[in-house]
Amino acid sequence: MRIKSNSLTAQITKNVKINYLLSFPEGYEKEQVGEWGLIVFLHGMDMRGEDVTKLNNYGIFGTGKGLSLPFVVAVPQCPSESFWNMERDAVMALVTELIRKHHIDVNRIYLIGYSMGGYGVWDLAINNPQTFAAIVPLSSGGQISKAKQLKDTPIWAFHGALDVIVPVEQMTKMIDAVEQYQSNVKLTIYPDLGHDILGYTLNNEELYSWLLEQKRHN
Repeated sequence: MRIKSNSLTAQITKNVKINYLLSFPEGYEKEQVGEWGLIVFLHGMDMRGEDVTKLNNYGIFGTGKGLSLPFVVAVPQCPSESFWNMERDAVMALVTELIRKHHIDVNRIYLIGYSMGGYGVWDLAINNPQTFAAIVPLSSGGQISKAKQLKDTPIWAFHGALDVIVPVEQMTKMIDAVEQYQSNVKLTIYPDLGHDILGYTLNNEELYSWLLEQKRHN
């Protein structure tokens, strides 16, 4: 059984704070030595706001709750009227705080994001290329002109071929751009799905096995 906290507020600085949910893997509290991988999950646009409890059964806490994940999992909430690229500093400060407070392996920090959160994953990884051991963007696209920043970042991306909100070409063009600089890149396109691919992706145990194989090398 995984342990999930109540909502927390990380007061990052006087003017920067972010609400988030946090869960720990089974056995975490008994662990006296050793460190765990950290997954940071970025939600889509509809989940923005100031009530972080609505993320309790969403995304990795909803569709993925049947899996026993051997990771600490953090799910921050993007404020209303904001976007993840505008909250970049807050998310990175949250990661720093979690490393300071918990048994986190700094070489095994992973980003997963859906839709608006997928764009946030691309943005955070491009702007912090030495932080993340791997990223998993869903239903999104990235900044093609900055693809070189991801030359050392393993990527497994997912998209629905029938997506009319974010055309699949946005994802394929970004993947093509990254592949000019590195080869540890995977793209899964669901031929019969549209924009909402959360359930199919986050219930895939192969995804988490792949994450466990990825480690940042200093």
